[in-house]
Amino acid sequence: NGTRENLSRALWGWLGLIFVVVLAMSGWLKWQVEAVEKWRLAELLWLYGLRLVLMAMLVLPWMQYQLHSQTGSARYPQFYLRLWHNVLTLFIVLVANGLFWLVLLLWSALFRLVGIRFFSTLFFETEAFIYVTIGLITALAVILARTQSRLVAAVQKLLTLIATGLLPVVSLLALLFIVTLPFTGLEAISARVSAAGLLSTLTLMLLLLVAIVNEPQKRVLPYPRVLRGMISASLCVAPIYMLLAGWALWVRIQQYGWTPDRLYGALTVSVLLVWSFGYLIGLLRRGRDPGEWQGKVILSVSLLTLVILLLLASPVLDVWRISVNSHMARYHSGKITADQISLYMLDHSGKPGQEALKSLRDDEAFTQNRKRKRALMTFLQRNKVSPTADDLARVVMIAPGSQKPDAAFWAFVKEQSYSDDSCLEPDACVLVSQDLNGDGQPEQVLYNFIVAKSQVYGLKEGKWTQKAFARLPDGFSKTQLLHAIAGHRLDSAPKAWRDIIVDGQRLDMDYYNE
Repeated sequence: NGTRENLSRALWGWLGLIFVVVLAMSGWLKWQVEAVEKWRLAELLWLYGLRLVLMAMLVLPWMQYQLHSQTGSARYPQFYLRLWHNVLTLFIVLVANGLFWLVLLLWSALFRLVGIRFFSTLFFETEAFIYVTIGLITALAVILARTQSRLVAAVQKLLTLIATGLLPVVSLLALLFIVTLPFTGLEAISARVSAAGLLSTLTLMLLLLVAIVNEPQKRVLPYPRVLRGMISASLCVAPIYMLLAGWALWVRIQQYGWTPDRLYGALTVSVLLVWSFGYLIGLLRRGRDPGEWQGKVILSVSLLTLVILLLLASPVLDVWRISVNSHMARYHSGKITADQISLYMLDHSGKPGQEALKSLRDDEAFTQNRKRKRALMTFLQRNKVSPTADDLARVVMIAPGSQKPDAAFWAFVKEQSYSDDSCLEPDACVLVSQDLNGDGQPEQVLYNFIVAKSQVYGLKEGKWTQKAFARLPDGFSKTQLLHAIAGHRLDSAPKAWRDIIVDGQRLDMDYYNE
């Protein structure tokens, strides 16, 4: 009874700790994505979900060891077996869900073939059915993996045999490439964008295969002496690969600054560097059990990876903040020009990126170029609260001599135009009444100088419709338009639906359905 109470207390302690950590991570993510457009949230949530799965794979063996292992038992053999079992359980869950949903896809497609869409709607458009089904299949797959331990062990044995065959090949590749480098030079590595990724992938494959093949109960690798020597040599050069990968990555960072991908790459290189140096130290420790040292290395690497994943979900390693600060620091230091600022990257960097965009709005050196200012305002307007029809009617200037439209017009503009938000900016929009088809009824032309576009609206059967649009010339401003109107230089070029002429400059109008 005392043992059960202790286990129950330990289990609830673990669950409480996990709940607090996940709650904190979720709260931080929610705060970060408040400035992110809804259509981009799915990608961020998938990344967050994958991170949680990876963290679960690393935490579960430690939990299982504390809850189920006997006192005094070696930690690494238990960690090795539990990790294998958990990974294979996840694999079975994914395969079971994939096969089941393929059957449902076939089911719905067959009935849709004869005009019955009920099953398609039920299977793929009903959220309750989707969640219940995924949960049920996942639970059944986990039960299958836990009860059929011999089957899971057989799959593990099969994968271990495959890894045993692959390890010498990967080791040979690592040795051949390192021998080739003195003849080709390192410049090729620094010049390639993917160099660090390729070197890290090779090192990760080598280290993983060694960890899989070198099971805790084995004293030596199951190969002839020559192959064991080749594998040991490849492990000796693995740290060199990671030093080269770190150097190639650092060259890119010095050239272009930090980005989320480069930060992830630097952290990956750091983990692999620790892992590879750990194996190298194990090879140099002659006369001692290499398996025991390998266990310590892998346990340490698992904890290091877990800590990094936790920090990535916290303000400590906020990839958006680090990337934005690096980019803006390069701009303010003169390393990049205003034209080289990546507004797209800033827009896709959550709250730190939005704050950087707002700071650029007040930067005269950046906004003195109308094209840059226009692009900046386009990004800023996406994340603002959309104005109401009354807001537009109050803010948009009606040109002298033009007719004031009714409330239905502003409601239609609000529904149709994605760029009307920018009309709330000072001197952004002017509404001009101009007859463009010679029917005696003036159309309404809304000039938007922020996005450099004009929209033409007209009445059709008593309802407002969008007739045409035109892009404004570079540098065209509100002042020019008002001067043209005051000087009676606002005209149109004759055609069924005419182009607009401002100060002798013709605007090619693209009319809809005309």
